[in-house]
Amino acid sequence: MKIVKKITLVLTTILLSACSVEDPYETGPTQSQQQEQAAQDKENAQSVTFTVTIKDATGVIVKNATLNISGTTYTSDDLGRVPLPDLPQGNYTISVNKPGFQSYLTTLQIDDETESFDLNIESKPSQSVSLFFAGDTMFGRRYMDQSLITMGNFLPDVEDALIRASSAAENAIALTQHVKPLVQSADFASVNLETPILSIPVSVHPTKEFAFFSLPETLQGLTEIGVDYVALGNNHVYDYLQNGLDDTLKYVTEAGLLHSGAGNNDSEAFAPLITTVNGLTVGIISATSITGEDNPIDYIASGQKGGAADLTDTASVISAMESTIAQSDYAVAQLHGGDEYSYAPTRYISNRFDVLGAESPDLMIAHHPHVAQGFGLINGTPALLGLGNFVFEQNRIETLLGVAVIVEVDPSLEPKTKSARAYPIYLEDYQPKLVTGFLSDYLIRRLGEFSDSNVAVIPKQGFAEVLFAQTVSPTASPPVQVTLPAGQHIVDLRAYAPSDAFLTSIQSSESVDMRMGRDLMLFGDFEDWDNDDEFGEVSRWENDSDNITPCLTGAYRGRQGMCLVRTQFDNRPLRMPFKHTIRTMPITPGDSTLLAYHDMSLYGYSKGENAGALSAEMSILTSEDNLVFSEQTLQIKAEGNYDWQTFEHSFSLPEDSNVIGPENLPARAVKLTFLHSPPADGEATLMLDDIALISWQKDIILTDGAWAQNTMHGMDFLQVNSQKDVTISLTFSSFQ
Repeated sequence: MKIVKKITLVLTTILLSACSVEDPYETGPTQSQQQEQAAQDKENAQSVTFTVTIKDATGVIVKNATLNISGTTYTSDDLGRVPLPDLPQGNYTISVNKPGFQSYLTTLQIDDETESFDLNIESKPSQSVSLFFAGDTMFGRRYMDQSLITMGNFLPDVEDALIRASSAAENAIALTQHVKPLVQSADFASVNLETPILSIPVSVHPTKEFAFFSLPETLQGLTEIGVDYVALGNNHVYDYLQNGLDDTLKYVTEAGLLHSGAGNNDSEAFAPLITTVNGLTVGIISATSITGEDNPIDYIASGQKGGAADLTDTASVISAMESTIAQSDYAVAQLHGGDEYSYAPTRYISNRFDVLGAESPDLMIAHHPHVAQGFGLINGTPALLGLGNFVFEQNRIETLLGVAVIVEVDPSLEPKTKSARAYPIYLEDYQPKLVTGFLSDYLIRRLGEFSDSNVAVIPKQGFAEVLFAQTVSPTASPPVQVTLPAGQHIVDLRAYAPSDAFLTSIQSSESVDMRMGRDLMLFGDFEDWDNDDEFGEVSRWENDSDNITPCLTGAYRGRQGMCLVRTQFDNRPLRMPFKHTIRTMPITPGDSTLLAYHDMSLYGYSKGENAGALSAEMSILTSEDNLVFSEQTLQIKAEGNYDWQTFEHSFSLPEDSNVIGPENLPARAVKLTFLHSPPADGEATLMLDDIALISWQKDIILTDGAWAQNTMHGMDFLQVNSQKDVTISLTFSSFQ
């Protein structure tokens, strides 16, 4: 086992020193910084040359296929080969197209270990159509002013904003550029447009807590990448009342976008969009269960009032579904509802799935929770249970990974959709990007965990293959042995298997207590997995200082870690906050999000070269309003020289009976800042890597010393508590 030493943590009160002796930057680069710069220069001077061979699903060579990478298009030769010379190291999205085949798109990391490889593309029947669906989308609020929580009757104009009124079209096009290859790979593309479209905001809803609008020019951020349709049946389309709805319908239509789900009365709102895609008639209804009934002015359409289609109106939504089925070859229902920040459908949205599923549409889709959920099969209808965000600007860490899905439609089959491809969407500083590696696998394994048992979710490079009404058994790898002394230990499962694998079997030599945990931090590996043009950036940590940088020389695993470099000539600690409040996860599956997991552990790896003391400030907060339950400083590691060692601190959130604030809120969140104190003398380098905030979620019950579960999950940690020395055998599985 790689763990070198378990570090005991001691709680102390926070001590902040404001006295500075000397600016440490005046001393110039330290020796470790010079070594890191040399490593960076060496990597930047390297390029990668390899060959992609394109084959069909049976392994037959495919010639004259087009391959696009980094804006350059190549054609496969008579042997299916595409030589790719002199590529800088980085993350790349590769798309492959050929008539008679499904479009293929993958994102992968190319480095000095990349070797030539094959890409297998699937044949596509002539009558087959591909449909793209993505989640919550808007171009307002923090895109225009990062300080905004809601919007009013004014037009923000902030100099450094991602979107400004004077350049809104250009800004929106730049914002969506990295997902353009994905959207354009489908025959038809849909998003949930969760915003009114206004040029001048004058009629904001008087009592709504959160109101948004986006400028008409920003719709080019959708049309330029190939979006064809927007769902309007959501709880924000009426944020600016009837004036805003009128403008929205006008500007969306002028932009050439098809739509359904909202109108000037309930008949218009429930009317399906009927369109033809490559000879296939597609019908789409869109409706929301968030009606605003607690407000004097609700959000839904009625006989003489505009708004969104009302998903709670069972008779009307069934009638709309029946009408859509009657008018189309392929009927789609988009449901906007469920509990925000839930990881699986909760009680009411599950009921709506059942109600509409009884009508046997061809596909059902849900959005609103802002968190990507799994996949289902409801009364034989494939269901995308929750898409999460697509173009959105929330700060909550659980909203940063959405999913976009391309479903394959073959009208000659029953059901017409048997498979789909799911692409994780990472909102890095509010900009949607495709991802690969751990970040992609992390989300895909979680989606598989919370999908129905009759749906197979199979991780690939930067996407998942989703097979409805099918089960696929994973392949087990040879078991690994881990020996632990008596006591309580955390086993980092990431050390023993690739990120697309998952623990499926445990055997223990002794009677032990075990439970599995999930990392809620996501970004403690300090790696760069997204497909933008910058390679190696780390954006979820405050590392603006030249002395806190991602470093090749400071990696415990993977490509890079984080280096905190300093001298003794400043008696203030070097501070590295994690940007986000990390909220605990609601117990999932569950009827609501009210109950949550409480037991947690901070875990990670550190290495010191004449390092100062390592500590962490930890605050326990409410999920909303950031009300503080407690603040403490964890003394993690004393100063000195040491090789890579683990550190851990286990704790529990206060019981739910302990509440604070006028709304009686329980503890639901954690804030973290790491500190590197000055050394006794000289230059100090502290390296951190693979940090996690673990939520303990699943007890492991051994039967005759063994446990087995052959389904995918997203838990990467095992806690073992034994009265004796124990050897455990771990078996991991993956889809080959």
